[in-house]
Amino acid sequence: MEHRRRQSIAIYHAPGSERLERLAGFLDDLSADALTFCCWYSRGKGCAVGLAAAMNPWFRAQGLRLESAESVKDCRPVYRNHSDWQAVATFFGLTNEDARALFDRGGYGGQARPHPRQVARKIRAHLKASELHAIPA
Repeated sequence: MEHRRRQSIAIYHAPGSERLERLAGFLDDLSADALTFCCWYSRGKGCAVGLAAAMNPWFRAQGLRLESAESVKDCRPVYRNHSDWQAVATFFGLTNEDARALFDRGGYGGQARPHPRQVARKIRAHLKASELHAIPA
């Protein structure tokens, strides 16, 4: 077995589409009462992005984290040098409009507590539509 120093091991940075697919899988297993679009994250409840950053080590390893997670008012996602919606859009390779359509109550007719599987379905529909647009005619 070859041993290498940690610094010499390549770090894998998943593309936005893989991150979205993993988030959809995470949401498939999430209890209905955990998801809310009222805050990024607080006491085991929050939006899809906040929950993933707080509860799933894979997303943290990809660089997504929560800043001020102990404060509902100040809690926000952070990725690289971005925070809030810009962090979400950058992390998943989305436009700000697409990020809000997938992860904000406005994308669900104002519903603050959609079922996690509903959000997962919407993410997968977005991925499928993106694949169709990427194929040259």
